[in-house]
Amino acid sequence: MTATGNRRAQRRALTYRRVMTADVGADVTYDLVVLGTGSGGEVVAGEVARAGGTVAAVDAGLFGGECPYVACVPSKAMLLAAREHVLVGGEHAGAFGRAVLRRDDTAEHRHDDGAVKGLADDGIEVVRGRGTLAGRAGDDLLVEVDGRRLRARAVVLGTGSEPAVPPLEGLDDVPTWTSDQALSSPDLPSRLAILGGGAVGCELAQVYASFGTHVVLVESGEHLLASEPAWVGAILAGALRDLGVDVRLGVRITGATPRGDGLRLVVEDGPGVDADRLLVAVGRRPRSADLGLATVGCAPAEDGSLTVDARCRVLGADGAPVAGLFAVGDVTGIAPYTHTANYQGRIVAAHLQGTGRDADYSGIPRAVYTDPTVFGVGEQAQQARVRGIHALVDGTDVADTGRGFIAGVGAGRVELVVDAATGRLIGASAIGPEADSWAGELALAVRAGLDVDLLSDHVHAFPAWSEAIQPAASRLAERVRTIRASA
Repeated sequence: MTATGNRRAQRRALTYRRVMTADVGADVTYDLVVLGTGSGGEVVAGEVARAGGTVAAVDAGLFGGECPYVACVPSKAMLLAAREHVLVGGEHAGAFGRAVLRRDDTAEHRHDDGAVKGLADDGIEVVRGRGTLAGRAGDDLLVEVDGRRLRARAVVLGTGSEPAVPPLEGLDDVPTWTSDQALSSPDLPSRLAILGGGAVGCELAQVYASFGTHVVLVESGEHLLASEPAWVGAILAGALRDLGVDVRLGVRITGATPRGDGLRLVVEDGPGVDADRLLVAVGRRPRSADLGLATVGCAPAEDGSLTVDARCRVLGADGAPVAGLFAVGDVTGIAPYTHTANYQGRIVAAHLQGTGRDADYSGIPRAVYTDPTVFGVGEQAQQARVRGIHALVDGTDVADTGRGFIAGVGAGRVELVVDAATGRLIGASAIGPEADSWAGELALAVRAGLDVDLLSDHVHAFPAWSEAIQPAASRLAERVRTIRASA
């Protein structure tokens, strides 16, 4: 069969139709049922519905997932407000109150009316309730929602993740926040302890410190942002300390005890940390419990994630794809960012419509929206060397660019990682003003396997932050040429 004929056959295989299914207590067999409507679930539901498919979207929480209401959107609103407050100055409490109003406006006051309307406008049936898999009826999957049974040709699991809570003695007895709770609260603590030096912990440390809170950021590792190179964490730690954050690295917390209206964190071999509230930001766990996975022959991994193939098809106990079952977003445990979920949603939608392609996660960017901003993509040098790659590294301080000189920037850097054998860019890290924007070309370069020689010849506007890329790329290109000449 030709490629064109194969695509036509795939499209015929997904001919959208309604059938009577009174035997399972419903009057519609859906082409797609989405359990969990975070960004990835919304993407695949919308694309399939706009192509003419019958789609039901099921969610027990807010439609639209957590990102618009208690995560990405409100946190970025608070970071912008904090940055403005530091520049302008003034009284903290009033500025924080205005920032909260701005945050809640951007988060739609945690109401999902807009998301529900958007789904309905696409012809998607919105079903509020807890959905679980309930086996099969013929080739179709069954989903139960509060006693109602839906039948579907395909099901997408987009149930996201939830804050991980460490097994810390006494934690239940002290005032705590998760990041979701902090980003829903109007309170400005006088003293805040933050447990965890990842992206969320660092972002919220900057927010609260900017509005006058005494913040102690406790990280058990030796540097902030464990998924990035140590030098990135060191620069960010310096920026947070300049803001007044007490950054404590390599600290092991053994318990928490009430202390007045607040708490004390008990530190192994060190002084305790007193605070009015504790923000727990040690990571998130895929939300995969009680989804009825066993009824279709699969189970989550030990960390709670669902194993998927390159088409985001969930793999069963035998390692083969479970017919008709897909997963997108944080529940897959793959690069847990909103943009990854959106990408996976497009991958699934394309597969269902017969135009499928395999996912390629090599160019998925990592960003932390502190000031300075952190950007990363691909592999670190040490990771590549473990795989046997001869990895070359070079970097440039952003202060050495024209833009850096004009802006008077002190700390900031970009480093590139190149495979010496091929000359291809395989990773990059950056920290500096607006690094999430100007370093974006590096994500495309990694995804495309761009030769560092071409990257070094690329012309950037003057004076732009991205000029920092060229000197490092030029030096790496010369090193690759030298290695090839000596081979």
